[in-house]
Amino acid sequence: MTRPTRALLNWSHLRHNYDIARSHADGKAYAVIKANGYGHGLVNCARALGSADGFAVACVDEAVTLREAGIQRPVLVLQGAYDAQEWQQAAELNLQLALHHEQQLADRAAAKLAQPVAVWLKINSGMNRLGFRPAQAPAIIERIQQDSGLQLQMVMSHFSSADEWQSPALAAQLELLASQPWPVPASFSNSAGLFTEKIWAGQPVTDAISRPGIMLYGSSPLNYRSAAELGLKAVMTLQSQLISTHSVPAGERVGYGGDWQAARDTRVGVVAIGYGDGYPRHAPSGTPVLVDGVECPLIGRVAMDMITVDITDHPAAQIGSPVELWGEHLSVDRIAALCGTISYELFCQLTPRVKRVASETPGG
Repeated sequence: MTRPTRALLNWSHLRHNYDIARSHADGKAYAVIKANGYGHGLVNCARALGSADGFAVACVDEAVTLREAGIQRPVLVLQGAYDAQEWQQAAELNLQLALHHEQQLADRAAAKLAQPVAVWLKINSGMNRLGFRPAQAPAIIERIQQDSGLQLQMVMSHFSSADEWQSPALAAQLELLASQPWPVPASFSNSAGLFTEKIWAGQPVTDAISRPGIMLYGSSPLNYRSAAELGLKAVMTLQSQLISTHSVPAGERVGYGGDWQAARDTRVGVVAIGYGDGYPRHAPSGTPVLVDGVECPLIGRVAMDMITVDITDHPAAQIGSPVELWGEHLSVDRIAALCGTISYELFCQLTPRVKRVASETPGG
């Protein structure tokens, strides 16, 4: 018998979530599949979403992986080119690049492009991370338009607080973006933005292309509505099994450091998963774990290869009982909140030791 720890991936749920994103979009929707598809698998996500309007990745290396796998849909590189060589790769592979810094234009000048490269001009509307300030935009746009090797395709920006209820920061960004006479269509909305009212001061902000990310994987992009309330379905279900059970009397301690002490005679189940698999080491005692579909609390510290759970109130639990750590029946957002983090991190930190097992081929 092989180690039972695995991540079950449901590609029909990924397509379902993309369809929801598309239904909320003003125009097209580029599926964000960076960071190895948020831990779900870069190429398989692209294949599962074979009819998507396009894809967005973080870096040229990720885009190259898609092209080498035969993915020919439009691909946007969100951080743009890092040097002249990457500008040349973008031209050769027909990639679209975000342009957010003067240095990128200097690198482009040093590159010999096989064909023009489509660029998305990144505007810093309040995130204060990447992008040109609106006052800089006219001069940069003119430089792009005078360069026969570049095609200005889109103006883009990124919301910092669209996940918050009636965010003043979002309102300020929307007001700023709506006030500008952009010469090309815009792309502003991330997952949260797709579910957020985009009217401010009577001026509509319309996305020609939105960029849904975390919602595609079944996690809520909002801090005030659950994934279920938004109609989203979990793509990944992290599973394992009980590999041992035993009893400890009241007063004894469990795990490294003895952090958890039994208040009663306790039946303990040991699950084959730990931080070596990417399960969060800082998950506190009390974090829910489903054993045979019954919620049981985590007890003691998470170890590299194992966790322990209290199965006293689930007498039917036994060696081989299936365990769900998060997924279709246990919200990843709930686990992330208890761990003081976000679902993005939980997905992305799963290690290669966790077998990815698909419920179907990516193409359906």
